[in-house]
Amino acid sequence: MTIRSKAGVKIKTGQVELACTEQSWHKESPRDSGHGKLGSHSALSQPLVQSFIADTEITSEEPVVRYARFQIPDQAPPTVHGSIAQVSWEVTGRLEMESGNTVAASSEITVLAPPVVHAGRSAADLTEEATFTGCILTMVLVNDVVGVGGYLEGELRARMNITDQVKDIRMELHSTEKSGDREDESVRERISLEKDVQLTSERPYVWAFSLPVPERTLPTVQNGRTSVSWRLKAVVDTDTANAEYHLERKVQIFTST
Repeated sequence: MTIRSKAGVKIKTGQVELACTEQSWHKESPRDSGHGKLGSHSALSQPLVQSFIADTEITSEEPVVRYARFQIPDQAPPTVHGSIAQVSWEVTGRLEMESGNTVAASSEITVLAPPVVHAGRSAADLTEEATFTGCILTMVLVNDVVGVGGYLEGELRARMNITDQVKDIRMELHSTEKSGDREDESVRERISLEKDVQLTSERPYVWAFSLPVPERTLPTVQNGRTSVSWRLKAVVDTDTANAEYHLERKVQIFTST
């Protein structure tokens, strides 16, 4: 905290506060077809406040610098600025003068989401499989925990029971935001692995993939009335009506380095 004064002043007390605000939508009744009302509340169980100066006279000659250090609570949510999900962090400094006047200044900060990695996982833990009449579809990942700007990598495998003409084989990254009684889902990234190909039962098929995670995106979050979840989806889109083969699994996106 840097304090500058154009004239001599006497500071009675000075405090700095770190606040986390969560916004969410609330419907008045289950029959409400609208988005509901937007409200906000503190996402912290208790205020984070520190005193950084007291009973000090400031002249106009030199700025006064004081330091404050906060520890982010373990269960506190990271910053989220999505289409409907909103969690913001702000630091506010306040000075109370001997004269009775109060001066305040605020600045928004960004709190990052760390990865949650479970050690000792096997290849089976990173494998998803779905069985259809026409084929067996398998997705094998290198990792299902990845930071923004990174890549979800692995292989998509198919073993056909029949011959099928396929329009598109692709990987998609989906996000789902929930904010109270509102929900929004979107496809954030998509890559095509192969198009216009005939798949037969004569051999197994393997497509390697590397799907980029957007640089500016939301972390995985589950806090209060706010959640952000991510799914990696594999799609084999055939010419046959209602014969799309697909499977998906949850993945974790984090924002810290």
